[in-house]
Amino acid sequence: MCVDEQIEPKNNSRCDQGVRVDLVDNWHKQWPAVLKAIESTGQRETLLVDADGWLSARQCLLVAFEQDQIVGHLVFRIQPSGATESASTAVRPRVDAHLDALGVKPGLCGAEVHKLLLDAATRRARALRCKSLIGFGESVIG
Repeated sequence: MCVDEQIEPKNNSRCDQGVRVDLVDNWHKQWPAVLKAIESTGQRETLLVDADGWLSARQCLLVAFEQDQIVGHLVFRIQPSGATESASTAVRPRVDAHLDALGVKPGLCGAEVHKLLLDAATRRARALRCKSLIGFGESVIG
């Protein structure tokens, strides 16, 4: 996974101009704070973290920050679907993205942060060549 990789928001609304979305793993400088924030939402068990504190390479954790304050998170895992597809001469397994958790800090811009996280996750899943986004359309702010 990348360290401190930032996924730029596509929108320029009033709320999201100060919000950035980072791809976060155990090497990110805010890792302990991110874990604590996810734990406070009751979604800590959705993270695939081993006994040594390493986030699984099959899971992507996107975190929305307003300056250094955590305002939301989205977790999805990539998983082979069993189907295969042909890419020129090679055959490779089809990969799908499954939404595991989504949490947004309640507030004035919660809906916009929610949309930023979903948009960033969709772009990340597409970059990872995922063919299906499972659970992404059913996400609710909660």
